[in-house]
Amino acid sequence: MKLFKAYPIQFWKLCFACLIFFSSFTMVIPDLPILLDAIGGKKYNWLIIPSFAIIALISRPYSGKLSDQIGRVRVMCIGAVVTTLACFFYIFIPVALLFFFNRGFHGICAGFTPTGFTAYADDVVPLEKRGEAMGIVGICNNIGNAIGWVIGSKCTSLFGINAMFQIASLLGFISLLLFMTLKEHSVIKQKFKWNMLKLRKDELFESKVLIPGIVLLLTAFSSGGILALIADFTLHVGIGNKGAYMAIYILSSLVVRFLAGRWSDRYGRKKIALYGSIALGISMLVLAYTVGTNLYILSSVLFGIGFGLISPSLFAWTVDLSEEGKKGKAVGTLFIFLELGIILGSSVCGLIYNNHFQNFKIAFIICAMLAFSASFFVIDRSSPKNHKIKS
Repeated sequence: MKLFKAYPIQFWKLCFACLIFFSSFTMVIPDLPILLDAIGGKKYNWLIIPSFAIIALISRPYSGKLSDQIGRVRVMCIGAVVTTLACFFYIFIPVALLFFFNRGFHGICAGFTPTGFTAYADDVVPLEKRGEAMGIVGICNNIGNAIGWVIGSKCTSLFGINAMFQIASLLGFISLLLFMTLKEHSVIKQKFKWNMLKLRKDELFESKVLIPGIVLLLTAFSSGGILALIADFTLHVGIGNKGAYMAIYILSSLVVRFLAGRWSDRYGRKKIALYGSIALGISMLVLAYTVGTNLYILSSVLFGIGFGLISPSLFAWTVDLSEEGKKGKAVGTLFIFLELGIILGSSVCGLIYNNHFQNFKIAFIICAMLAFSASFFVIDRSSPKNHKIKS
């Protein structure tokens, strides 16, 4: 009860809306290869994640700018509308080309809503609880991801793939209604004008968050690799539920994310991100040599610990570094690095794998090497102590 009273009701409403939103667009992922195979696009399976992430990446500068101008809530709602429509459109796709058009359209939701809710969360929480708040938002996002991964394939097996898409669309609509109940904070809303979509060079990228961005890119490479390969790898090691790895990873990260936010407030963003990158690297090494259930579970738990430490510390660090009135831009920039990491990870790992099981090890070892390399960017060389709120 004490925890709930520490934050305003708007924050908890945001968290619940985010949970539903992530459930919506995540639950379609495990079975999109089934749809693509059915319409003759099996050889393009490796493009399922990149086609989504590329458009999400392109959307980030726009969502960051618009969240600072027209408001966080409107930006969140745009993403919720997109996921509602895109999930429903999958039902009517007859050919691979239209599949990837819709997949790209779907990517707009990831480009807009997370930028809006990250900035909104920081608007409504006390400065000294910034890291903890980012951890709580991350927990809700991960619960939503876990629900999506677990129930997506289950819905398909029980009711058919079209029913699964309909449920995903309904969840997107519910998240839209929830986002619409939020009241704007800290942003003086402007009326939307088309010239707001014109981006100057200085609006594309926030250089102040370059180091957190590089760390996220190197670690998100592993996330992209997992998204591209884990469904096939799970079946390869003899586990029937394609969402098992994601469910275990997400559940193991829940408590860690909450504590990581507090730890980053107390001990510094860099130190917590350092431990996270090491845990992630070990996770991918374990996965590279996994032949049975035990190592599979160990890898997923370590993966959850790794990202549970990395995510809240990097997002809090980014907000620390942002200038007044440019929080959305800074958060949008960090998400650009996230999408780049996912695009590169899913593309490179997908091409290496190429439907040959013996190539799993190579792909996961590359992920591990990049995760370990991220640790060099978060070793604090300036002094024995890490900065706490400001890094």
